[in-house]
Amino acid sequence: MIIRNRGDVWRLAIGSAASNTGNWAATVALALVVYARTGSAVWLSASFLFTQVPSALAAPLSGMIADRLDRKRTMIICDLLGAAAYAGMAVTGSALGLITLGALAALLHSPFGPASRAAVPNLVGEGDLAWANGTLAAASNAGQLAGPALGGVLYAVAGAGGAFAANAVSFVVSAALIAAVRGRFRSENPDTETSTPQTGGIWAGARFLWRSRTLLTLTAVGAVTFLATDIVAVADLPLIRHFGVGGVGYGIMNVAWGAGGLTGALIAARIVSKENETAAAVLGVLVLGIFVAAVGISPWFALVPLFSLLFAVSDSFAFVGFSGIYQRGTPDAIRGRMFAAVGATTTFASAAGYGFAGFLVTAVGWRLVYLAGGIIDIACAAILALALRMRVSRPAQNPPSAGPQHGQTA
Repeated sequence: MIIRNRGDVWRLAIGSAASNTGNWAATVALALVVYARTGSAVWLSASFLFTQVPSALAAPLSGMIADRLDRKRTMIICDLLGAAAYAGMAVTGSALGLITLGALAALLHSPFGPASRAAVPNLVGEGDLAWANGTLAAASNAGQLAGPALGGVLYAVAGAGGAFAANAVSFVVSAALIAAVRGRFRSENPDTETSTPQTGGIWAGARFLWRSRTLLTLTAVGAVTFLATDIVAVADLPLIRHFGVGGVGYGIMNVAWGAGGLTGALIAARIVSKENETAAAVLGVLVLGIFVAAVGISPWFALVPLFSLLFAVSDSFAFVGFSGIYQRGTPDAIRGRMFAAVGATTTFASAAGYGFAGFLVTAVGWRLVYLAGGIIDIACAAILALALRMRVSRPAQNPPSAGPQHGQTA
């Protein structure tokens, strides 16, 4: 049974690596072609904004789809609809048309994430959950590492259309691999309270988060660290200008960060378990903050890629820990809506970070931004440790209610 379940996760992981590689390639190509055709940073910002925010706004509906409809079929349909949208982008000439289709692709694909993350605990045994989350995170990070380089090469060789077409193909590959998965995407004993007022509504996942002190703290910490990390990302260009390392230095930083995320996920998949996933979550955020702050005080550029690699490693540990706590602490009947609520929260936090990051970096400089971002992450780790400790010491008979039969939190 374990072998079969692990095979299912490997299929999902290979599909995730393919689709994430294509997605990042298309993202790079979209930025390059929009800027080339408009020469406007405003249009460039719009391309990022309108390919992210619509799917966040649709999160309640996406979560409902993930919980109410067949999750496997939902993921396959999302991939095929995304493929169709990117195929359309491959033959579209105007910047407005590209942004519109890119937003449509993100919107049509938005139920995929909640359905996928909600399904994982049903595909593997209890002891393999951290391994599955780590393996899927590694696949995602592999795509994030390879995709931008592929996008740049395809844009140079075949234009933006080549990158968009490649992404369409990657979605089809992902759909085919999901279709080959044999395990269950939903609990073997479906929750009987899915139609009750507590768990039957479109906002059930958000309500469950609000009533669970632990999961609400995880979500708040995740949103703040997303915001801080995205602000820090905007400080990268002033950083490379300060050290005089140019585009090569910027590329080295990004490769180090991608390699760290991939390495961290692979290690976390092997050593994180149910017994230590809370420690992985707290230490991941803590070490992330330490090395983000270290970039801000680094006297030499040679240390910056090393620190970037190390904080990416720790970020992967935090992701695996967070995912396990969320998944174990949420009934299967509302898990998709819960993950949709979490995803919307972090997406809006990222949008807010990008929205004022430029002004902040200009006002205080890249060093202070990195240092403050690291300190914020360290403070978040302390808050998270306190919340998780309170969860352990809180009496088990008084958890927040999700319905007549389910009251467990993470």
